[in-house]
Amino acid sequence: MSSAAAEDNPLLKALVTSSPEIAAAEAQAEAAKAELWAARGARLPQLRLEGQAGTLEETFRVNGVPGELTATRDPAAASAVLEQALFTSGRIGGSIGAAKAQASEAENRADATRQDIILRGATVMADLVRDREILRARKVNEEVLAERLRESRARLEAGLATVTDLRQSEARLSLAEAERLAAQAAVDQSAAAFIRVFGVAPPEDLQFPQVPNGLPETLDDALSRALSLNPDLEAAKDGQSAARQAIRAERAQLLPQVSLNASASYLENQRFGIELGEAEQLAVTVQGRWNVFSGGSGYARTRAAKRRASAAKSLTLATERQIREQTVRAWSNVVAGRSVAAARSAQAEAAATAADGVAAEFRNGRRTRLDVLDADRERTEAEVGLLAARRDLLVAEFALLRVTGQL
Repeated sequence: MSSAAAEDNPLLKALVTSSPEIAAAEAQAEAAKAELWAARGARLPQLRLEGQAGTLEETFRVNGVPGELTATRDPAAASAVLEQALFTSGRIGGSIGAAKAQASEAENRADATRQDIILRGATVMADLVRDREILRARKVNEEVLAERLRESRARLEAGLATVTDLRQSEARLSLAEAERLAAQAAVDQSAAAFIRVFGVAPPEDLQFPQVPNGLPETLDDALSRALSLNPDLEAAKDGQSAARQAIRAERAQLLPQVSLNASASYLENQRFGIELGEAEQLAVTVQGRWNVFSGGSGYARTRAAKRRASAAKSLTLATERQIREQTVRAWSNVVAGRSVAAARSAQAEAAATAADGVAAEFRNGRRTRLDVLDADRERTEAEVGLLAARRDLLVAEFALLRVTGQL
């Protein structure tokens, strides 16, 4: 199953094709399809061929006759048996129905795994891009504060500043250095997470992944898509269907079974009484079977199948409730993320303008050194906040696509 997010991004596309989790899920889906073909095979004729050949030594002793008689012969036999089920009281149909539902469930599980991996990949990409940009902002801030410290020292030597101004500049530079070191650690951790997910080192020109088109426009739209497209919910429904079909198959074991049997055999060098000879046999029969009493095991298996069907129904209901909750949460995160990103953008723009203005006013003697340092910090924190908001919005949109089954 293709994914728009994976098709539009080479890294995510490579992740889908190389992920061991996806490969394992797809292998399980293929195995379930093979089980379906095996179940369908029970409706077709079953042909069995048998043969034997060897050497047989016989010793005869006759009462009242002294001694014994020994003879050696080479008997051979071949047979073919053909069996065709005519009526199974729903046993084969139930088995096929259960296998078909299980194959669909495995396919939906594979789709869910695929979408989970894409979401995980997009998240670590966004984390690393955010942390790299934050590190860049921290480095720029440290360079600016280093320049502020040099200015404070020069002004102190010229008698235009106080020791307090110098100490304030030193304190802010030390804080900037600590924040830069913390940002570097965050980049290293995000890079390690990227390698764990993608299996390769992150590229230097890594960008935020593009969110695919098709986001829901309203909460009701999101809920409708989630309840009809979410692969986890579809898999739970398939599991419930398989459990119902298993009841049919188990119940049929208690009912009559009818089959048509045909056989042909050939025997050579066989003993018939005291004479040796060969024989041919042909037979066509209709066989009926009904297990009237089996110690209660058949009824017990049927009750167990019913309990499993009840459990599957409860699991489907629980999964639906969980999907509803996840959809509302994802939609709320997207709505809030868009507002936060817009506010952070306005904040960053205003903080940058304010920082430039305060620096100019300080040179004209209308602002203190502390005002400049505060403005520089507000600009940096606004930029960091904008980067975090962009990352959070992107991840929220990817998560909304995941819960609606569109990733």
